[in-house]
Amino acid sequence: MLRQRPLLFFISILFMATLACNAFAGEPEPAISVPPPAVTIVDGTAVPNSETPIAGIAPTATLPGGSSNAGTAVANGNPYVTILVDLNIRSGPGVAYDRLGFFLKDSTAQVLGQDPVSGWWLVACPSDVSAPQCWVSGGSQYTLASNVASVPIAAVPPTPTPIPTATATSEPVVDTVILGDLSSYIVYSDTDGVWRLPLDTSQSPPTAGTPALLAAVANVAQLLVSPNGEQIAFVAGDFDSNQLGIVYATGGSQILVSSADLPDADNADFATLINQVAWLPNSQSLAFNTSTVNLIGPGGAPQPDLWLVTTNGGLTQQFALGDGGHTFSLSPDGSRVIFGNPESMTRVNFDGSNRQVVIEFPFINTASEYAWVPTAQWLPSGSQAYVSIPDADPWTAETEAMLYQIPVSGPAVEIGSLLGNTLFASPSWTRSGGNLGYAQVILGPANEQSIVIADGDGENGVAVKTANNQPVNFTGWNLAGTHYLYAGPDYVGVGQLGQPPLEILVAGGVSRQMWLTDGAFVTAVATSGSWQFLTGDVAGNTVLVGDTAVDTAVFDVWAP
Repeated sequence: MLRQRPLLFFISILFMATLACNAFAGEPEPAISVPPPAVTIVDGTAVPNSETPIAGIAPTATLPGGSSNAGTAVANGNPYVTILVDLNIRSGPGVAYDRLGFFLKDSTAQVLGQDPVSGWWLVACPSDVSAPQCWVSGGSQYTLASNVASVPIAAVPPTPTPIPTATATSEPVVDTVILGDLSSYIVYSDTDGVWRLPLDTSQSPPTAGTPALLAAVANVAQLLVSPNGEQIAFVAGDFDSNQLGIVYATGGSQILVSSADLPDADNADFATLINQVAWLPNSQSLAFNTSTVNLIGPGGAPQPDLWLVTTNGGLTQQFALGDGGHTFSLSPDGSRVIFGNPESMTRVNFDGSNRQVVIEFPFINTASEYAWVPTAQWLPSGSQAYVSIPDADPWTAETEAMLYQIPVSGPAVEIGSLLGNTLFASPSWTRSGGNLGYAQVILGPANEQSIVIADGDGENGVAVKTANNQPVNFTGWNLAGTHYLYAGPDYVGVGQLGQPPLEILVAGGVSRQMWLTDGAFVTAVATSGSWQFLTGDVAGNTVLVGDTAVDTAVFDVWAP
């Protein structure tokens, strides 16, 4: 059956691992431009890192301060790490700490402790380093740990405060040389962290370059590329706590806000989590709402609030609890927001003015404790948004969903309807609003499911694909609104308005599909505990460009 992997709104706790370093000899990596300046939060203030970038050192250079062996770590079953590449030694668990020296590839070091948040190891320093203890990355591409099951948790030293310089454009040291000029790319997560895979869109389908690790971030649940493509927002963590941060497309990362920074839930048995996230159009701020999770049993829900955090870490509660929505949709210019709640939709200016309930509807019977909430789709022009609202009881063969147009002022206008249960398959409109596509579910003995293409008001619907007792999923329109994507248990469909669709067989279940350009797309396909990334074109050709060994495929795409 089709493996649905939707973007999660109920997220879990973050164990952040900072980007480790390979500034010296080792596996070659392509040259890059340095990322935007990182910041360190000191007493609530963002302080720019002012060190000068390291351009790189030739692999044949003779380097002081290195060690090929840290001593007798391997003997007698002691805990130790094997160094897999020439690796920097630091005064704390992360690249924000001072560099003390380096280990040479294939050396070993006795492990004295671990920071479970970052995954870095506290080790015995080599003899040519003055400090007795130091830190190395725990990333699997950098170190291999042995006999470490019982090592203690190590105390983490305070993060050093960088000394500002007179140069306003000073940039941070980056330990791993990554990529240069921004081009089309896939960004995805695996057990090592967040990766960027460059794509050549001059080829059809697009071909891939060499993937590069951007940052060692664990347990990633969301990735969202900024509008300018220079930063990737991530939400990561575990079931009772999480964090929102950014990874730079050229390497490096920083945490912006942790769920621990947010107000506690009213009930001590519940925790507050970061939930839905969206970039503002200036690529300098992120909006997010929160959810609660039950710490002692099942349960939890999104909360009607809205927060704003800048890429420098400045946090503001834009809409207090009760004034926001369980879902939100920002207008393309960031001036308005439409909130969705279980029985209403509200449009309001982002500054809180001109608030109006635009749609009211009865509570939807989901046949479960799940509360259905609508999410509006703005047109790129910002002139209006669209949304569909199911029947109050959508569990009959005759059920319909009502379609509404929400203008920038005044109440919403009912424009038409769609046949079928759309609880878990809301329609998607083209950027002009002239057409829509959706997975139509007709409940009954056959549980007939179809991909339907219709006018924007629901009229003139045509089923381009029908399957009985098999799930199908409509996955979106290209920017031009001429082609669309859908997926089934072992195939990907590519359709064009007015033409029969093409279907491409794939070896596994489809997670998500995303358009990259008007003529090219990216698909994630499950294969034996991992995911493969395919690029495809509107002619029905596909190319395998990468893979990731995680349970859930978390990725995003960007093209200039």
